[in-house]
Amino acid sequence: MASCRPTPEPVAPARGSDPAEAAGPAAQPELGSGTFDVEGATITVLFDGNDPPLPPEEMEGWVLRSATMVSDYLGEFPVPSLEVTLVGRGWGGVGFGMHQDGRWVTVYCGRRTNPRSLENDWVMVHEMLHAGFPDLTRDHRWMQEGLSTYLEPIVRARAGNTTEESVWGRWTRSMHHGRPRSGDRGLDITHTWGRTYWGGALFWMIADIELRKQTNNDKSLRDVVRGILREGGNGRANWSTRRVVEVADAATGTTILSELYATMAEAPGDIDLDTLYEELGVTNIDGEVFFDDDAPLAHIRRAITRP
Repeated sequence: MASCRPTPEPVAPARGSDPAEAAGPAAQPELGSGTFDVEGATITVLFDGNDPPLPPEEMEGWVLRSATMVSDYLGEFPVPSLEVTLVGRGWGGVGFGMHQDGRWVTVYCGRRTNPRSLENDWVMVHEMLHAGFPDLTRDHRWMQEGLSTYLEPIVRARAGNTTEESVWGRWTRSMHHGRPRSGDRGLDITHTWGRTYWGGALFWMIADIELRKQTNNDKSLRDVVRGILREGGNGRANWSTRRVVEVADAATGTTILSELYATMAEAPGDIDLDTLYEELGVTNIDGEVFFDDDAPLAHIRRAITRP
């Protein structure tokens, strides 16, 4: 188990001096110590399984970078503390991750994990985003998984950790998995892999786009998740979807979330993705993404990933 770095005693500024000047620049986290702060939240990194594939300070740097990106997007780190366990197992790179109760994140790391794979990783951000949204009952897991699936590339793009082309390349390649198939009864009832992850992501993407359309980019999904956090809805809270929708509508001054929930969760509402991508000005040709900035919703497409 990694040891904790002791917190230094605060130093009082000289009389008459400006407190901000006296404090000087913010201290940088002491990577390799096992514990560091992000916006007042304490992140503890533990190692389990095989020896870490890289020096501890490099592994912790990855955790710190991911936590900082999440904090920047949400306006705060969503929970006061988080324990991150990195499990050395297998021969591959960064593997799957798990989140529990806004308190613990576990990510598996194989022996081929290298600095480049950590720099390009999405798993840690995905799992940390779960700490910024309340726990729901099993039937509504799509809302939790879909939110992390949709927001993760946005959070990284806004931080310069991935490109707009990469974000839309993934979405145009995979979002169709979330559309309803024959016999589908809505996201609350049909719990296939595609509907849970990509159906949930599709729900949140449409919510984001509709909020931006109706408010001329003044409101977005970011206002929704920040509004939920203001009401205490982080990963340590248990909420109903009704409360999520009510708080989301109040945070944006719209009824977009409640209307969309009735259309896609309580019924198998479908989305014409081809038409939507055309309106956004996105084309994927053999894996290469092209943008049309003259498309009617191009300004919304750009704003989604803009810092």
